[in-house]
Amino acid sequence: MGSNELGTKTELKNMNSFRFLERGIEAEVARQRGLLETGEEVVQDTLHFHPEDGSLTPLRSKEYAHDYRYFPEPDLVPIAPTEAMLQEARDTLPELPAARRERYLSEVGLSEEAATMLAFQSEYGEFFELAVTSADGAPAKAIANWVTGELVAALRQAGAEDDPLASRARPESVAALAGLVESKAISHGAGKQVLEKLVAEGGDPAEIVEREGLAQISDSSELEAIVDRAIEAEAEAAEQVRQGNAKAIGRIVGGVMKETKGRADGGAVTKLIRERLGV
Repeated sequence: MGSNELGTKTELKNMNSFRFLERGIEAEVARQRGLLETGEEVVQDTLHFHPEDGSLTPLRSKEYAHDYRYFPEPDLVPIAPTEAMLQEARDTLPELPAARRERYLSEVGLSEEAATMLAFQSEYGEFFELAVTSADGAPAKAIANWVTGELVAALRQAGAEDDPLASRARPESVAALAGLVESKAISHGAGKQVLEKLVAEGGDPAEIVEREGLAQISDSSELEAIVDRAIEAEAEAAEQVRQGNAKAIGRIVGGVMKETKGRADGGAVTKLIRERLGV
């Protein structure tokens, strides 16, 4: 008959192969079944298994702590921990991953994926924390998106994803880059180009933007002229957009981004194309 409670445990010795393990368990099951069927009790014991004939021989019955006659250590005095002592020990613990993840979710507003990665991949979590500390106006959420997205991809491509803190892209530089994109000083596409430079060479994002000519186009007339040329070059796609095929606008946007080398804001470009096409 079945039971919801565990019975008395026994221990088998001389288990030096999986076959012996199987035969030993079978022998002990048979032994215990025989005891219970005759009304006897199973005694907690250590048994030696004899593989030559499958028999079991009791070795010892010292299975309780008092059986071993432990002696107190004279150099270790008894300690009765107080709540204050326990709290002091808790306070010395670092923030645990689960608690950090919850903080990222509730206080920073990160996505589940980003919060989990930063909480449980300590190198990226430390990189993020240092970046936020050094951030100049860039929201923590924006920095987290760059760290968990573009930075991971750039480091993986460079073969250095295991330790972002050892890369040439410093936390303060990535924070500054996120700030440039947030303020629309550069486009997201240009930001990815800057990040590639940071990973490869290090440096200051603003200086890289200036040197590479990646500043976002601020002259509306210049952008309008580029959009007009892209619409003319992609006349078929423009007609498809006018007829309701929204996906076709991607070809025109791509033409603009190619000519501007990623310096145009994708949202602004899409809006301007729609205005030009009257949709």
